Amino acid sequence: MISDKLREQTNRFAKEIQALLNGTIASHVQMKAVAIPARGDDRLFALGHLIDKSMAARRFRLKPKAPKAELWMDVRFQLRLDAEREHLMVQQSFFGIFGSEDARHGLFHYDYERDKADGYPDAHLQVNADSAMFATLNDPREDPGRPLAKLHFPVGGKRFRPCLEDVIEFLIVERLVERRDGYEKVLEAGREGFRRNQLLAAMRRDPGAVEAFVDRYGLPGAVPG
Repeated sequence: MISDKLREQTNRFAKEIQALLNGTIASHVQMKAVAIPARGDDRLFALGHLIDKSMAARRFRLKPKAPKAELWMDVRFQLRLDAEREHLMVQQSFFGIFGSEDARHGLFHYDYERDKADGYPDAHLQVNADSAMFATLNDPREDPGRPLAKLHFPVGGKRFRPCLEDVIEFLIVERLVERRDGYEKVLEAGREGFRRNQLLAAMRRDPGAVEAFVDRYGLPGAVPG
């Protein structure tokens, strides 16, 4: 059987995300992958909790610290292989926090859309909040009544955007959710892997910078002549 690199790497990534969530702030999350219909070699997979063939992923419940509160998380990805058909690449991702399973508006969400076409930053944060000051800044000719939730705060772009581990850590350190014992090691391992992958991707896309680094500092572990 011919190996399907995209499917294999996607399934491996799904297991990593599932272990990350269930090892920190969630229980019984089941990250599934579904192939998105595409033409030719331009193949993508959608990834989400209990996602079905219609590409609809479900939110999963978190345990908030506040009594009688509800908290739900939405985690979704679209994945493909890079231009060399070698490494798994995130085409889109969404991390959102909501007050119910079907709430339209939540507390905040992080979006990433590679090569976003509408002029907003590829990686951005949107917060559902009010600001009296912001209301005075809207141009009544162009943006009358625009809420703060419509602002797209840039967060590091394609290469240095926040990872899911950062969002989980925020929820824990701000005392919004209950966390599992030993969550620190789970987060650190996942974050280290994400940052290493991003660094390697940056090096592949900018070999000139790698060459300049080696010229100046030499190869790691190299013995001086």
